[in-house]
This record gives sequence, structure tokens and C-alpha cells, in this order.
Amino acid sequence: MGPHTIAAAERAVRRGFPVIDAVRVRPASKVDVPILAAMNRELIATEGGPASLTSGQLVTRMRAFLESGYEAHMIESGDDLIGYLLFRRDVDHVFVRQFYVAAGQRRAGVGRYAFRWLTEKLCPGTRVVLQVRTGSEQVLRFWEALGFEVSFTALEWSPAPDDAQVR
Repeated sequence: MGPHTIAAAERAVRRGFPVIDAVRVRPASKVDVPILAAMNRELIATEGGPASLTSGQLVTRMRAFLESGYEAHMIESGDDLIGYLLFRRDVDHVFVRQFYVAAGQRRAGVGRYAFRWLTEKLCPGTRVVLQVRTGSEQVLRFWEALGFEVSFTALEWSPAPDDAQVR
């Protein structure tokens, strides 16, 4: 980038617009699993979910997702990993299980870009379904801004806390 392009990019970032050319989405590999698990811990903390799973349990769970039909894609900016998508292709829709953008990258268009990439490049014309944890008003507003509408309410009961079901 030349000096004028860098200055324009810096102004855009200060105004809340990311330099999308620098953001990429790529398929995750087996070596990314520990990184995915660490980002999943941050996602759980952000959404207010139970945080009792150990790092090892999160790694094991992420491997299990990937071995059972889920796909993970890393969101990168330059050399930095700034988020990920974890989803499954079902018969008539894509189910987004986890969608994470690092705190310092939020509200700058990165999430919109990654979602657009999913719906336009990877799964064009496919309906997308996801769950939002109750109490995550900011997360709910993000998805509503992308055009999502509440289509059902899921209730959960468990005889004892079951950490294996943490998003």
C-alpha cells in the first residue's frame, strides 16, 4: 500500500469501517483446533455462557465438531487470526453453531464481511439458521441488522449442568 492508501485506510478504520481487502476467510485445518478452542472460550465469555470447560475439553469438543460434519473457517486480517465460523450444511439450510469476531475487531464490519462471505461465496442462496443465547442483546442486534428474524424459541431443561452442551 502506498502512503495515500495507508492514510485512507487509517481514516476508514477510525470511522469504524475496516479495510476489508485485508480480511480473509480460509478453511481451518487440524493445526487450528487449539486456536479455535481458545477463541471459543472467548465466545462463551462474551455471550455469558457457562465457562466451566477446561482448555483440553474445549479442544476435544472442537475436534468432535469437525469430525461430525461441522466446518470451521478462520477469519484473518494480515497475519492475525481475528475470528472464526463453525457451521454445518444441512439438507435445506446452513446451521451456524459458532460465529466469533475478536473484541478489538467488532463494530468495524468484519462480522458483516464474514457473514456475506458465507452467504455469497460458500453457500449462496442457502437459508441460514442460528441460535443466540438469551441475554446477548448486542449479539441479537447484530444478527437482526443482517436481516435475521426470530423464528422459534428453544427452551432447555437439564437435570444437572451439562457443560458438554455449551456453545
